[in-house]
Formats: sequence, structure tokens, C-alpha cells
Amino acid sequence: MSESTAVNNNTENLPWLIFTLRSHYYAIHSRYVTGIMVPPDSITPVPEAPDIYRGVVEIRSEVYPVLDMRKMFGFPSIDTECKEFTEMMDAREKDYIEWVNELKRSVEADTEFTLTTDPHACKFGLWYDDFRKHSANSSYVLNKIDAPHCKLHETADLIAEARKITDPDEKKHRTDELLKLVTKDYVPEILSIIDEAKRRYRSSYRETLVLLSTGDANLAIAVDKVVAVDKVTIIKGGSNMSKIFNSQYFIDVARNSRVDNDILLINDAKIIEKAEKEVPKQESSEE
Repeated sequence: MSESTAVNNNTENLPWLIFTLRSHYYAIHSRYVTGIMVPPDSITPVPEAPDIYRGVVEIRSEVYPVLDMRKMFGFPSIDTECKEFTEMMDAREKDYIEWVNELKRSVEADTEFTLTTDPHACKFGLWYDDFRKHSANSSYVLNKIDAPHCKLHETADLIAEARKITDPDEKKHRTDELLKLVTKDYVPEILSIIDEAKRRYRSSYRETLVLLSTGDANLAIAVDKVVAVDKVTIIKGGSNMSKIFNSQYFIDVARNSRVDNDILLINDAKIIEKAEKEVPKQESSEE
């Protein structure tokens, strides 16, 4: 009998706790889950333990090793990911400024604007469409950039039309009017949205400790965000997907109506057993 079948037969009425790590979805069976909590400000380090463990915490007179699931599966830390996002947004902001400067230069020189006016074909548009498609953590703040981004590119087309006006004064008035919309309205709004997205990106991760206990052993796993506690449906043949990862920690692949992606089911007994072997026992500070 497979481990996943054993779980389903013994605890089939219990739900799974679904959570995220980066843009991936995972679930752990609720049979050992005793609670969820915000990570405490202070976690006691354990020098002898591997660095995938942050240390130990004491909760209700019980000691829990804290397993960093991102480190365990080889993902960068949340702080590193947020830094990378900020640097990426800085680069996209630079792309915007370069695009607008070239538009201004073409207007001032009365020459053809040679960069794309398609909002999905510029450097930002190409990145943004891909980011929204593949990122489970797409910022709702950043989604507000659609309207001014499209208007900005539309204005470049309107400026091209204005350049066809034969009357010099009318032509200048119209192009100046359109360029003012770009520099005074659309660009400040876009840059403000980018800055807000950078500030709020970190807060989109509601890091949580999921507390597990078998009665004989305890473990707290640090995850990005708890999505739901619900039943899941095993995907037939889905176990092949788990071979892409470290198979000893996964028992199957499943789906859930609240999640658009496949969910990897974690072998809870295996990670608890792993912690028992790797983290030296710590005594509770209370009598």
C-alpha cells in the first residue's frame, strides 16, 4: 500500500492544509496539524542543527524545531526574493523613462518615433504580461498599471497623428498638449504604482508557522502563506510530477477548487522524522 493510500484510508475525512512557497502550492495533511501562528520575533538558534532549521521555539510548554521550507526545497529566502523584485522593478522603471525620453526627443526634433507603441510589445509590457501569467504572487497594486500604461502608448500614436497636421501652430499646440499628458499625468502615475508595488511586495507574504505534533515529536514549518484548509483530489498518475522534486518528501499530486495550480502533497511523517534526527533535543524552560 502506498503512503498516500494509507493516509486516505486512515484519515479520509480530514482536510489538507494548503500553502505556498514562492509561486508553488503544497499541502500537508491535517492529521498532525495542531495550529498555525505568526513566527515569533525571537527564535532560539541551535548551532548543531543544519541551516535549514532556524532554531527552536517554545509554544505552550512544548519545544518545536522550526524548519524553513524554502531552504529545504532550495528556494531563495523571502528577503532575497523581495530584493530581486525591487531590482527588477527598478530596471522596468528605467525602461519606462528611456521610452518616454525617446518620445520627448522625437517630438522636440519633429522626427518619427521608432520605438513600439504596442503596450504589450515594449520592454515593460513583455515583462508584465509574463509576470502576471506565471507569478502566483502578482501584486494587486501592480495590476493598477494597466490603464495608464495603455494610455501612455496610445498617446504616442496620437502624437504621430498630430505630426501630420499642416498648420505649424496647431501642430505644436496638439503635440505639446499630448506630451504634457505623458509627462504630467501618465508617467507620474505609473512610477507611483511601481514604487507602491515595491513597498507592498514584502507584505504580500504572510509568513506562517504551521505546528505539527505526532504526540512523540513536534515540528514547526515556516511557509509563505496558508491558502486554505480543505479536501483535495488526487490526480491520477500525478505522482510522476513529484519525481521532478525530491521524491522522498512528496507522496502525490492533487488539485483543489480554490487553487489553479497542481498541489504537491508533502510526506508529513518524513519531515517530522527528519527533524527528530537532525535537531538536538531541547528541554522546555518551564518545570
